[in-house]
This record gives sequence, C-alpha cells and structure tokens, in this order.
Amino acid sequence: MFKKLRNKFILTNMLTTTAILVIAFVSIFAVSAAGTRRELPPAPKAFNKSNEMREAFREEIEREREDQLVRLGLTLAMVGVSIEILVFVVSYMMAERSVKPVEEAYEKQREFIANASHELKTPIAAVQANFEALGATEQPWTDNIETELSRASNLVSDLLTLARTDGCTVAAAKKDVDIAKVARSRAQLIEARLDGKKLNIVAPEKETALINEADFTQILDILLDNAVKYSKKSINISLSAHLLTVENDGKTIPAEKLDKLFERFYQVDKTTEGSGLGLAIAKAIADQNKWKIWAESDKTGTKFSVSF
Repeated sequence: MFKKLRNKFILTNMLTTTAILVIAFVSIFAVSAAGTRRELPPAPKAFNKSNEMREAFREEIEREREDQLVRLGLTLAMVGVSIEILVFVVSYMMAERSVKPVEEAYEKQREFIANASHELKTPIAAVQANFEALGATEQPWTDNIETELSRASNLVSDLLTLARTDGCTVAAAKKDVDIAKVARSRAQLIEARLDGKKLNIVAPEKETALINEADFTQILDILLDNAVKYSKKSINISLSAHLLTVENDGKTIPAEKLDKLFERFYQVDKTTEGSGLGLAIAKAIADQNKWKIWAESDKTGTKFSVSF
C-alpha cells in the first residue's frame, strides 16, 4: 500500500515536470526556428557579379542555421534529461520522508490491533467456557449473555484476521481446488438460515482452480453471510473458472457508497447485525492473493464479484 503511495507521488511529480519541460522547450525551439526563417543577410558585394557565388553563400547560411537548430535541440534534450533525473531523485527522497511517518504510525496501529485482539481472545474464551459449564438455566438473560459473548469473540477474530493480512507480502500457498464443490458445500451450510429465501447456484459439476482454498472459502462465506442478511427473497451464486459472483435482491446501494462497502466498520444499514468488518476482511484477503473484488448495485439488487 505504501509502496503504491510512494510510486504515485513520484509519478505525479515526474509527469508534471515533463509536461512543463515539453511546453517550455517546444516554445523555445519554435521561437528559435522562426527566427532562422527571417530574410537572409545580403551577400557581400563581391558576390553580386556571380550567381553561383551568391547561391553558395545562401546555402552556407542555411546549413549554419540548421546546425544551430540541431545543437539547440540536443542542448534542450540534455537539459531536459538532467532535470528529469534531478526531479526523480528529489521526488524519491521527499516521498520517503513524507510516507515514512505515516507508515510507522500505521504499523503501530496494526500491531496494537493484533496485540489487543490476542489479549482479549483469551479472557473471552475463558468466560465462554465457564458460562457453558454452568449449564442451562431458565433465566431469560442467559441467552443474551451467550449471544454477546459470541459476538465479541467473532469481532476479535475478525480484528486478528485483518491484523494478519495488513501489509502481508507472503504469497498464500496454492493448490488445485475444486471450487464448484467448495461453493456447493458452503452454500449448503447456510440453508438453515435462509428462512424461506431461495438459493440458486449456477456452476459446472467440477471446476478446478489453482488457489488458496482457505482464502477462497473465507471470502465465499463472507459474501454468503452478507447475502443472507440483506436479501429479500433470493440469493444467486454464479461460478466459472476465474469468477465468483454472489447476488442478493436487497435494497439498491447508491453508486457513491459502493467503494465504501469494503472499508472497516462501514455499514450501509446501521440497524443490521454485524461489525462491518466482513467485507473489509474479504477485500484484504483478495488483495493479499492479488485477486479483484468489487460490488455492483441496481434496482434488482446488489452483486459482489471476485476475479481470481
């Protein structure tokens, strides 16, 4: 992420400098070339009696002017290259100095999330274990306690996942996976939550892809969970060799909010249960694997696509 930011900073400076130099040098060259087209100086009086000598004098002047334009062009080119090199070096140094504090702050934040999540996970697990050991009671608030403990545990797990994927440059292990089989098995697991909604799967009998199975499964689970929450009547899953789509017939999401869907803690509908981390995790996993994930929405519903 920060490497891209540095490169963008340098590229912007280089393009700006190049545009200014081109405009300036073209103007200088054009003015100089126009000056050479002015009327030639009169030939010496000694040449007046000889047409050949006057013509030779004219040709010599023309060659001299052409040589001057060539030298000017070479000089401008050398100056331009030197300036470009200087701008690149300065831009690189400025980019490093500008981005480094932001990168350090981001790294500290990431470490804090990872450490805090890890420390929270242990006491939450202990509370859950002790709560289960108490056994069921008829007190109505016990279900609320169990629900909130589960929610806290899931939130901590999500934060740990984000912390692990942030800035991760290690390539995930890949193998040949029957993604059609994985899609059907994961879809089957959510059937109990459909509550009358229709689930449609369009996929070949077998479709093998060289991917990381755990990452593919986690993204699919996130998209299916999201579809169950927001769909009204139906959920459509489509799968091909390099594309997964999960579509729900929920409310239309405005175009200006589509990119925000993958931001942490962002929720279009604040009343819906969830932490707002699911799609952020899906985006982080996709980026780590160099996959592309995006959302589209119209009056028929919202579709999430993953290209891998």
